Amino acid sequence: MIPDIYQEARTRVQQAHRIGLADSFEIARACSTLLARHDTECYGRDLAIRVLDKLEHVDRQTHPIWNDLVEAAGLHPYINKALLAGSASLRHEYHQSDFMPGYFLHREQQYLSALLADGNSLVVSAPTSFGKSLLIEEVVASKAYSNIVVIQPTLALLDETRKKLSKYGDTYQLVVSTHQRPSSGRNIFLFTGERVVEYDSFPDIDFFVIDEFYKLSLERDDERATVLNHALYRLLKMTDRFYLLGPNIKRIPDQFIDEHHAFWHRSDYATVAVDVEKIYEGMQWKERDPGRKQGLYELLVGLNEPTIIYCSGPPKATDLANEYKKYLAAIGRLQEHPTAAKECADIIEWVSQNIHAGWCLADVLKHGIAFHHGHLPRHLGSSIVDAFNRGHVKYLFCTSTLIEGVNTTARNVVLFDRQKGRKPIDFFDYKNIVGRSGRMNFHFVGKVFEFHKNPAQLELEVDVPLFTQRNAPLELLVQLDKEDIQTDAMHRLDGYEGLEPELRAVIKKNSGLPVKGQIDLVRELEGNLERYNRVLKWRTLPKFEELKATIELAWKYFLKSSDSKAGIASPAQLAFMANQYTRGKTVKYLIAANLDSDYWRQQAPDETERVQRVVLLVLGVFRQWFEFKLPKLLVGLSEIQAYVFAKHNMDAGNYSYFCALLENSFFKGALSVLMDYDVPASAIRKVEMLFTGEEEWNEIQDRLRATDLESLGLLEYEAKKLRTALRW
Repeated sequence: MIPDIYQEARTRVQQAHRIGLADSFEIARACSTLLARHDTECYGRDLAIRVLDKLEHVDRQTHPIWNDLVEAAGLHPYINKALLAGSASLRHEYHQSDFMPGYFLHREQQYLSALLADGNSLVVSAPTSFGKSLLIEEVVASKAYSNIVVIQPTLALLDETRKKLSKYGDTYQLVVSTHQRPSSGRNIFLFTGERVVEYDSFPDIDFFVIDEFYKLSLERDDERATVLNHALYRLLKMTDRFYLLGPNIKRIPDQFIDEHHAFWHRSDYATVAVDVEKIYEGMQWKERDPGRKQGLYELLVGLNEPTIIYCSGPPKATDLANEYKKYLAAIGRLQEHPTAAKECADIIEWVSQNIHAGWCLADVLKHGIAFHHGHLPRHLGSSIVDAFNRGHVKYLFCTSTLIEGVNTTARNVVLFDRQKGRKPIDFFDYKNIVGRSGRMNFHFVGKVFEFHKNPAQLELEVDVPLFTQRNAPLELLVQLDKEDIQTDAMHRLDGYEGLEPELRAVIKKNSGLPVKGQIDLVRELEGNLERYNRVLKWRTLPKFEELKATIELAWKYFLKSSDSKAGIASPAQLAFMANQYTRGKTVKYLIAANLDSDYWRQQAPDETERVQRVVLLVLGVFRQWFEFKLPKLLVGLSEIQAYVFAKHNMDAGNYSYFCALLENSFFKGALSVLMDYDVPASAIRKVEMLFTGEEEWNEIQDRLRATDLESLGLLEYEAKKLRTALRW
């Protein structure tokens, strides 16, 4: 129950334009009372943060009092050092980072930092504003470990971490691609779970981090949970020193904590306050009601601070950004953003020349509006987040790709949709989204606007199937050594253990693909060997019919009906677009080819609408299919067909060459690593002639540093990205 003393003091702070001497004393007394008790301390801290947000309007005579209360709340990053004296000053100095000059840790950060510095393993659940990721940098800055692996769930989050840790490049080599080899010295591997499983060149790992570790749980129906558990298993075979972090987690298996002698820390310590406005109250909007959009646009017009608008998926985020710009024009409020037109000119030029001049992003960006979702090229999504954080974008329409862990300078978050893709968001998603409002040292108080009633409150109990194994999928169990499989789970492997050793080896190699699907596929191929051998024994570049037949089998046996298809309706459509890509090798070519097709002219006779739909489809196919999903499926099917045809003394195919081309945008060797450093493929094509494809990453860096980029015809955006990647 919320204390009355807090409610009254909070109301006074919110309603007052200026907080005079008497009011400031009264509010300070309430804050002190709340901080004095463990069960009300969080309310005292929240009140102190709200006063800090209005400190310039608070009677200056009481500033030292509020500084003392901020210190009592443990909020050392917010303390005015000039107002401290004596023991308070010493306590404040104690909270200064030992490894990052100028950084002060709040009370609980300091406690956890000390545990990590003593070589302990930590599992931490804390709010978004806690500053959990700062402790990752603390570990790196300490130089206590030679080889560190950091697993994060999204490429957007990995990009943010790479930028943050690049300052330690003199001490550590950052490895961000499976095409990079580690140095003989210190390394930091910034990978997704999938890349940890795939990478075959790890040195001895001393320490690892799993960010958003709740994704280990199967209870939230995350299709990547199995692979993340496999990655955890692989890392635990190398080291038992780790830091797992995530928000809003009630508990994890005791077995995991006990077996690895880890510290479990659960906290509600927040460094920003959040106000929630329930827009939906009194409204009778339905999901597709035009009035709901009208309500959104009217709200946004009145918001002056940086604002994120959460949308269910890429089409929604794109459409709403474009429609909001049109709304502003219709009411006579559309103006060029004071800095966006100039500061984002290079982005707009690149989009116009390499995607399509008619794509709405190039238009809305000039007006301080943008969108961010998983269909955007990685470098473009990263640039949009940077533009938002620098104040050049005011309204950012986004999906879960930005909500899951990426830090922004947003003061406001609008929770417009209640779906995540086609699934309803749960309370865990809701808390993650709400947690994006406000940010330590930027906005003391965040504001959340809800267009839907929030989901039923719950706290996640993370079931780590690697350890509990009661619900562990077969795809995970086949990756474990026999001595690590619990007796209760062993019987589930009976069917797998009865297979031929060669087939078991293939299934284990195809990590993440469904075991049953692989076994059924073997039976399918063996039931019609001649027919399938004709279309599956291709190597290098496949013909359309060969690729179509291959994708049909992968689609049928490896994909679930719930898997995201990124707008692809059939295997034939995917094969057709992959063949188009093989011919043109660029996003721009594929967009142009589809725009000119009879199919799309019939589907969208209006050219402007056709451009938006085709661009969104092509970008989604690139990101989800060509760069990740399709190569993985084809590699798995290649292993299966090779096993079957070799068993029956028939010629087999090998899809590795084609898969490597797809996954690496047709770049050879380590050149594709540049894409993981935020460099667009268009820029890499302009420097490609400088290399043979045999060079290691360090050689590529050195040669590019010695090259006059001005002579290569690079766009300003491309040159800027290359220089940043090479730390010029």
